[in-house]
Amino acid sequence: MAKTALKNGLFALVCAAILACMCSMAFQSRLNVHPDELDHVNAGRYFIKYWDFPALDDPRLAHTFSNYGVTYLQQLDVVYFFAGKFARIVLPFVGKDYLALRFFNIFLFAILMALFLRLPDKRKIAFVPLFITPQIWYVFSYFNGDAFPFFLTFCMVFIAAGFDPPVSPLRLDPRDRDFRRLLWLGALLGMVCISKQNYYVFAAFLLAYFGVCGRAVGDFRAAAKNAAVVFLLAGALFAARWGYNVYVNRTVRPELPTQNAEKYARDDYKPSAQEAGTQFWGLRMRDQGLTYPQLFSIWTWHIWSFRTSFGVYDYMKIYAPFIFYRYIGYLLWALMGALALALIMHGGPGGIAAVMTFLVFAGLTIFQSTWHSWVADFQAQGRYLFPIGAMAGMMLARFAKAADRTLPVTMPLAAAMLVLSFYSFICVGLANIPR
Repeated sequence: MAKTALKNGLFALVCAAILACMCSMAFQSRLNVHPDELDHVNAGRYFIKYWDFPALDDPRLAHTFSNYGVTYLQQLDVVYFFAGKFARIVLPFVGKDYLALRFFNIFLFAILMALFLRLPDKRKIAFVPLFITPQIWYVFSYFNGDAFPFFLTFCMVFIAAGFDPPVSPLRLDPRDRDFRRLLWLGALLGMVCISKQNYYVFAAFLLAYFGVCGRAVGDFRAAAKNAAVVFLLAGALFAARWGYNVYVNRTVRPELPTQNAEKYARDDYKPSAQEAGTQFWGLRMRDQGLTYPQLFSIWTWHIWSFRTSFGVYDYMKIYAPFIFYRYIGYLLWALMGALALALIMHGGPGGIAAVMTFLVFAGLTIFQSTWHSWVADFQAQGRYLFPIGAMAGMMLARFAKAADRTLPVTMPLAAAMLVLSFYSFICVGLANIPR
């Protein structure tokens, strides 16, 4: 009993330390020294003042356009609505609107820490991705559109950790606890799909996840019924948001997005510059003659995407000594290898399927990021790979008993990554971020 209390107290201290670091970053860093923060803040500012989702030709959007000539408010993303309303409440306490918006993300991460502490000890391993990279902490330290969908997916991890067995014959009864959990999963998945497009792959992963669960218990019919409930509700939420967007923009001319881009974009980002071949070097690299392999051999997409997954700050300007990324990489591969081996050896009928499913969808997540960098805009940034962390969490939640067998190995590895993460965030990020 005393040992459990001591362990939970230590976990609580770690969570508090992470939140303290994030608050320091939020308070000390200057506005727009983080990737695209001003564009996100301008979108959030709209909903601090207004309640309605605007049409593309709405004059109130004039100050929300980015260097690309687009506005985040022309997408389906709902994060700006929720962040704007949160910021309106806390604004009197923090004084500046961008700080209020930043604390929306910190509030979300605080919820994740509370959920982690509520998990049974044998399921806590499902949240290990939150503690092994400072990049996640950094993304939750300033205002952006990436933190919210990541938060939603880890809420789904928390719910998945409560299913035991993971799938069971379904009773369509709101009084049934597992049925209510499925409804929560469906609502969260629907919110994910109207939050960030690079999380669509997570929706496909979730469908495969139900298949893995069905394989694990030998009941594919129950798994299919569970999945149907989740995806029907998620689809309804997505359709409602998409339909409302179509309705709001029903009178907007099809050529308006291109006209807005030509009007508001930076000179070398304008559509006319792209047509003339004088665009920014990172746009439409395939059309400029770059082959897909050259994305790695010349532009080292893989190296920068890995580094920006484990502690790079500002506009990719502040990073640790390169040896840091090598060491944290060694620890990561060792941790992943130990967990994969545990699932294969002790995960029962679904263990191998779980590992293979994770690898396939992690690969698809990486591929979609490389494809975007090649055909649209070069973005070797680890935040686009964050769905992989939630995928790992879902599998660890389902196969926690098998994963726990590796704790004598995985606990020291995760602890070492945690220490390195604190070093990166405090001694590299906080120490050098512009104030």
